Amino acid sequence: MATDTQNIEPPLVKTKIIATVGPACSERSALRDLVLAGVDVFRLNFAHGTHEWLDGVLSSIREIEEELQRPIGVLGDLAGPKIRLGEIPGGQLLCQEGATVVFVRGEIADASQELTCTYENLIDDIAPGDRILLADGIVELAVTAEEDDRVICRVVRPGTVRSRQGVNLPGVALSTPSVTEKDREDLTWALDRHVDFVGLSFVRNSNDIRQLRELIAAHPDDHAPHIVAKIEKSEAIDDLESIIDITDAVMVARGDLGVEVDLATVPILQKRIIRMANAHRVPVITATQMLDSMTTSEFPTRAEASDVANATLDGTDAVMLSGETAIGENPTAAVSMMSRIVCEAERTVDGETPRLFEPDTRARALEVTEAVTVGAVIIAEQLDAGLLVIPTVSGRTALAVSKERSPVPVLALSDSTAAARRMNLYWGVRSIMSIQTDTSPRRLLDEVCRWGRALGVLEAGQRLLLVGSSNWSAAGHDLVMVHSVPPGD
Repeated sequence: MATDTQNIEPPLVKTKIIATVGPACSERSALRDLVLAGVDVFRLNFAHGTHEWLDGVLSSIREIEEELQRPIGVLGDLAGPKIRLGEIPGGQLLCQEGATVVFVRGEIADASQELTCTYENLIDDIAPGDRILLADGIVELAVTAEEDDRVICRVVRPGTVRSRQGVNLPGVALSTPSVTEKDREDLTWALDRHVDFVGLSFVRNSNDIRQLRELIAAHPDDHAPHIVAKIEKSEAIDDLESIIDITDAVMVARGDLGVEVDLATVPILQKRIIRMANAHRVPVITATQMLDSMTTSEFPTRAEASDVANATLDGTDAVMLSGETAIGENPTAAVSMMSRIVCEAERTVDGETPRLFEPDTRARALEVTEAVTVGAVIIAEQLDAGLLVIPTVSGRTALAVSKERSPVPVLALSDSTAAARRMNLYWGVRSIMSIQTDTSPRRLLDEVCRWGRALGVLEAGQRLLLVGSSNWSAAGHDLVMVHSVPPGD
């Protein structure tokens, strides 16, 4: 029952931080620095990097986890059916307003005003009246006619496009599957290595989530990863509630979302997605360009700092860094700044956040457990408890407490390494996988007291609350115990 408390960080920052791994932070020492700066989950972007490179990164993360005795989540992000331009003669094309641009089949364009793309069915799927956005929405084309294997377009918004840049087709029903052949290969790699979360890009509707879940279920693994549905298409907004109802987590992927929909509506959609995810008790991640200027600058802009703080105040469970850590000049500084902004925002509203538990919310734990956790949070706040302790096998009870948004820190204990890692995405929850939970409540509390005193987060006389079970071997939690921290030895 001895607990190794060395390097275990106290549960201070409640909003979790996700960092994308790239060339700037793939070395073991850099990854370790990011964890110490506040990273809870690392994102592996399958759109970049070979499986051999990813193996090295994942191995380093697991070594750091063992060294620091701290669970670290890993999110494998499937690239999805990302559509890109093919090669353009000369490498780029100036699209002047009112000019004609033609999409043709094939991999390489022959004429000066012709374009190709990586999506073979583009010409079959689009029709006159559809919009085509290029280069992150900078250039807009309107489809005017179809001629055999050609689609004629008129330039509505001018600009220069370059080879391999992105293509967005807002409102167009694509015939491509949500999980591509490359995604299937990447998914197999992720499942073989027990990655904790799998992100599904360009989700269109809840059926996309079901298909991915079937692929995961077909893989022999006792610890299936949780699915993160990335909301970045207008079709996903139309089916948002059904998607949130079936997924394990959602991501407000503001990059492509800002191209697919009117940019002016993105802040409102962000608030709507976060609010709905909170109500359904589903963790939500806010992502893309949060501290973008820190890719090359030492400090973020004031607008970026406000963006991170507002996402925190909106109720996001996690905020994510992309290029800032993947290719940035100082990834650790970006994480540290993110942590500072989040911590300050949380301090502003501590104890003032309205209860998210309502009769019509979607329960993710047993009914009795849900009710007991609501009571436990109220008692913990009334007693000014130093810690709310939750032994959990699956993490569902910790998620139920997380959604109460209490200022009382939550310590979740699990014998399951997979559950401990997944809880790194839960707001306000610090998980530990080194304390045994198959013991009596009294002995468990004694262990927690020793842990808290060793870290300096608990003092003699301070109260703890344990959400447990009157039948320790049964599923669910139906017991709340109040315990005072005894004097140290």
